[in-house]
Amino acid sequence: MATKPGLSSVTPATSHKGDAAKSADAETSDADKTNGGAAPVSDPATPSDTTPATAKAPDATPETAPADDAAKLAAKKAAEAAAAAAATKPRGVQPKPRKVGRQRKRKWATIFSFFLLVVVPTVLGGLYYGMVATDRYATGASFVVRKLEQSAAPDMLSSVTGFASSNSTTSDSYVIRNFLISPDLLRRLDEELDLREVYSAPDVDPLSRFNASRPFEDFVKYWPRRMKTSYDNTTGIVTFEVQAYDPETAVTLADTVLAATEQLVNALSEAARRDAVKFATSEVERAEEALRQVQADLREFRSVSGSIDLTTNARLDAELVAGLEERLTELKTRIAVLAQQVSPDAPSLKQMRTEASALEAELVARRAAVGGTNTSGDGSSTAEALANYEALQLEQTFAQQRFASALASLESARIDADRQQRYLAVFSRPALPEDAIYPLRVRDTFLIAISAFLIWAVGSLLVASVRDHMR
Repeated sequence: MATKPGLSSVTPATSHKGDAAKSADAETSDADKTNGGAAPVSDPATPSDTTPATAKAPDATPETAPADDAAKLAAKKAAEAAAAAAATKPRGVQPKPRKVGRQRKRKWATIFSFFLLVVVPTVLGGLYYGMVATDRYATGASFVVRKLEQSAAPDMLSSVTGFASSNSTTSDSYVIRNFLISPDLLRRLDEELDLREVYSAPDVDPLSRFNASRPFEDFVKYWPRRMKTSYDNTTGIVTFEVQAYDPETAVTLADTVLAATEQLVNALSEAARRDAVKFATSEVERAEEALRQVQADLREFRSVSGSIDLTTNARLDAELVAGLEERLTELKTRIAVLAQQVSPDAPSLKQMRTEASALEAELVARRAAVGGTNTSGDGSSTAEALANYEALQLEQTFAQQRFASALASLESARIDADRQQRYLAVFSRPALPEDAIYPLRVRDTFLIAISAFLIWAVGSLLVASVRDHMR
């Protein structure tokens, strides 16, 4: 019977322990519900440590009752601590966040855009250049524009500033380069070779083919795709290359282009030559016209005056007056001597005096003609006529000198123009191509891939930047 109290004392303790365990389990269950029904996680501080104490409860004695109460209290505190830890610590499988799903969608969208914008264009470009694109044959020529007389001094203006001077061949080279892609050359080639039909043949792939029904302006825009030109500023070499869909057409087209270029250079040279001698020619024409006018005036004066050379006539008149004066002086001397020897009525003396009177009259008449008292047929005196004649002679002399100087200037200008004449020095003529070098299939496919990738990368960055900005 001594053991009954002990048993009775143990039974309540065991009952209290069971209540504490149930309370701990209930709190643990509430904590599990709070965490979304997650599976419990084992913890060293859980109430499972009280199981050995419960199993040993039948062997407890009344002396161990206080110790059992302390154990129950410790177990309760441990259960409360475990419940609190379970409430704050994630346990078991967590629900999937919404961001994970969005990131996965964005990832697939990026992959799809890369495939659509990069892979597909690259594959299509590779298929086109590898299986569809038509072969193009290319040939061309290289030449320089030269002058018959090159200047020994370099063109400092062109070398320093890059601008072409008026007397250099650099400007001609730029003119030729622009001519190679000009509508004038294209119209000539179309008339001679039916160029539209060449580039619109049905066996040409659709992307390279030109539509012959389109206007000429569109053909001008299409022409630079088949004509390539280059110019070297250092050497002055101009190079062009034409493309066609068969070798014979390519070399024929290149020869026609080269012939048209040579004609252009000759035309430019002739135009420069005409411009150089244009002023000198006009000056010669003006001098010639002035000389013709003076000669016409002189001819009219001679016809009116009735004398071919009034200067000569005046000189002869002066000589005649001088001779008359000399004869009159001599006759007067003889009359004076004879008057001392014979009587005043002597026939010889009268004859000599009569002769002297005639000489005096003739002398007066000649002096009057030379001195201007006698008039000519045009109503002007001899002196005035002589002055007009000398003025006309002076104008004629000046006109002749001016005409001679203009002729010399014209000849010098022609010589200089001939020295500055341009010509085309061709050192590489078109040859029949044996292999089609266009299109550049690998390079063009790689360029398509790079371009598509850059477009995709820039677009992706823009989309990401806008998305981040909207958050």
